Amino acid sequence: MEHPKKPIVDLSECILCGVCVDVAPMVFQMNSSGYIEVIDLDAYPEEPVNDAIRNCPGQCIEWGA
Repeated sequence: MEHPKKPIVDLSECILCGVCVDVAPMVFQMNSSGYIEVIDLDAYPEEPVNDAIRNCPGQCIEWGA
C-alpha cells in the first residue's frame, strides 16, 4: 500500500546511522553532504517507511502533513 503523505526526517535528531537507507532505500538516501534526505516520489510505500520509523534509533522520522 502507498501513502499519500511524505515522510520527514528531523535532521537535528538524526544520528546518521543509515538504518532508514538500509530498510527503505527506495525512499531515503544519503546526500553528497552526508545527510539523510527523502527521495521525491509521487507516493511512498507505507511498510518500508513504517519499518524505518520503527527502527530509527534517533526517533527522527515521521509521516508529514
